[in-house]
Amino acid sequence: MSSRAHLAEHGWLIVRGAIAPARIAELERALDAVVPEASYPAWGDRVVELAGISRASPALAALAADAALAELAGRALGAARVQLLQDTVFIKPAARPAAVAWHQDFTYLGYLDRASAVTVRLALTPCTIASGCLRVLDGSHRWPHTPANLALRRDHVEDALAALPPELRAHADGGGTPLELEPGDVTVHHCLTFHGSEPNTSDRPRKTLAVRLVDGACRLVPERLPSPEARGYFPIDADGHLDAAAFPVLWADTVAP
Repeated sequence: MSSRAHLAEHGWLIVRGAIAPARIAELERALDAVVPEASYPAWGDRVVELAGISRASPALAALAADAALAELAGRALGAARVQLLQDTVFIKPAARPAAVAWHQDFTYLGYLDRASAVTVRLALTPCTIASGCLRVLDGSHRWPHTPANLALRRDHVEDALAALPPELRAHADGGGTPLELEPGDVTVHHCLTFHGSEPNTSDRPRKTLAVRLVDGACRLVPERLPSPEARGYFPIDADGHLDAAAFPVLWADTVAP
């Protein structure tokens, strides 16, 4: 099954061994230099989540702009081009109750005119059930549901299951599908796919880098932003697309019509 067909059917996919071990070791060293383990306690029981982490390191910046990962996202989406929206690091310190509630990424991307974006997550350490790996509700991107628009309105992820009818909420009763990864493996999930994660009960931190990529055909809907000031964060071109100077095009399908 192609990546596009798998994403269309399931709302997620896994690519094993996408990044070589030597580069994973380099990326983990770079991350540890920016976010040392000694800084984890300051986050308390929360997941360590830092957007724009690539600005702190050339190695992390290269990962955020990786053309191969962008092509994977673009082909899975069926997009003619993809743009970098944001990169983030997620660290779950060992033996902490930090968890992430069930949610859809599009809840926080509601300023876009369509739900055509994916998040690519790279495992730097083993992502297991014990360490609180990503869990997804298979096929949930196709549910008849419109996410709330919380774009730039929250500083934390809210549990979105309560807004669903009981027959859909029941899909989360078994904990969803755990996406266990080895270092170098990558997951891709659609922005409408319900996902979350449990606490890390293992004896080592769980570290993942995430790159959020958006279909270049998406346009900004300014009135969906919470304030006129927020509009300044999203420069657009003459056609209303996100400006490539601020949101670089990482991949374009040269054979697309």
